[in-house]
Amino acid sequence: MISLSKIIENRKLVLGRNERYLNYIRPYNKRGAIKIADDKTISKRILARAGIPVPTLVKVIKNRNQLNEFDFSTLPKSFVIKPVKGVRGGGVTIVYNRNKEGKWIASGNRRYTEDDLKSLIQDILDGRYSLFNEPDRALIEERVRPHKGFKYYSYKGAPDIRVLIFNSIPVMSYIRLPTKESDGKANLDLGAIAAGIDMAVGKTTSSIIGKSTAIDYVPNTNLPLSGIKIPYWDKILRYACEASKVTGLGFGAVDFLIDEEKGPVIVEMNARPGLSIQLANDDGLRWRLKKASGIKVKTTERAVRLAKDLFGGEIEEEIESLSGKQVIGLTTNIEVYSLDLQTSFNIKAKVDTGADLSSIDESLAVSLGFGDIIEEFKILYSEASSKLTTEDEAQVVAQDIFTKLKLKFDYLTNIKYIRSSHGTSLRLYVNIKIIIEGQEIITNFTIFDRKHLSYKILLGNNTLGKFLIDPSKIQV
Repeated sequence: MISLSKIIENRKLVLGRNERYLNYIRPYNKRGAIKIADDKTISKRILARAGIPVPTLVKVIKNRNQLNEFDFSTLPKSFVIKPVKGVRGGGVTIVYNRNKEGKWIASGNRRYTEDDLKSLIQDILDGRYSLFNEPDRALIEERVRPHKGFKYYSYKGAPDIRVLIFNSIPVMSYIRLPTKESDGKANLDLGAIAAGIDMAVGKTTSSIIGKSTAIDYVPNTNLPLSGIKIPYWDKILRYACEASKVTGLGFGAVDFLIDEEKGPVIVEMNARPGLSIQLANDDGLRWRLKKASGIKVKTTERAVRLAKDLFGGEIEEEIESLSGKQVIGLTTNIEVYSLDLQTSFNIKAKVDTGADLSSIDESLAVSLGFGDIIEEFKILYSEASSKLTTEDEAQVVAQDIFTKLKLKFDYLTNIKYIRSSHGTSLRLYVNIKIIIEGQEIITNFTIFDRKHLSYKILLGNNTLGKFLIDPSKIQV
């Protein structure tokens, strides 16, 4: 929970609007840099020329004549319409697909005809969403496919990550997560969530919903908003530094989306970033900006290192970089995939370095699509139970059952006779795809009835080779 009183009581931490303009926007952002940031077509062109990824441009419509001449049938199935000089997400329409009747399906399950899209674009051209309500242009670009790591935390739309940068050094960041209230848009004014990010490790810390209300969990779920790992974190920081340099923006924000295939892409530069990022991080900008002021930053690598060292809350990244392994605690949230790889579940798993092999609860395995092999295994096991009088006989039975089931279920890896604190039994082993801290692993699980145990999944040594275990690390 954010301690807003900390910020209220210590005003020395907080950057205010007037100070933001007088001390940072005006002296550090030249007119040319502001023009680049305010015009998405110019910034997109400059960034792309520098080799910094941006969404693929489909079309820029500059006036009514171009709008009337545009062939809407050439549009891809999924795209985004936005004003070139729009502010606060106004005028942005996300289109996901087109139905059999030829209507485009947009956010909020709205249906648009060609005339509807023309009307939306005409509003943009008339300047309805531009900074000073001046005539504008409409930008159409391919929609970014949201990274699957945010599947359970974001309602329909794609979350975006903002990196606030000063003197080419990333000083603060947050991720904006769309909610049902915000209609799938990452817009705090509409009720999206903003979660602060630890600059050192790229994990979320404290969160707000809307402009200032503290929140700990994704609405209507038990999913904690803290501890979310941001994919491609180092790459995001690097691109933010490079974008600041090539555009000449001394103080501003760089907004990213993370595409499932392309990784992070810059969707917008902002020369007048808002200040709610301080509430999301439960920290003020003033001291961070002063700390970054006057530092000579010769390389992007140094800028990223400074961001982590000066404004990161942990040293975990240092340990990970030295060892080549990520650090996890005695429990960790993992994503476990179904047999057909079409669905997945987010599960808190127990980490046990004293166990050689990983184990999964039988009922969860059934939910993942392993019900048929479990049922046939139980039948064969029951029929052979009278032969399990000695360990040698049990080994023979296990091999016999394995041979029969392997003919039908090629994902079966073994059947073993096991002695444990729970007694002796034959166990079924299968390979299951999981993701731990962003790392995809195909690992061997024994299926076991864990309904009387606290965790449905236990991760043993056969799965933990890529990780370091820190018993003091707590997974919320």
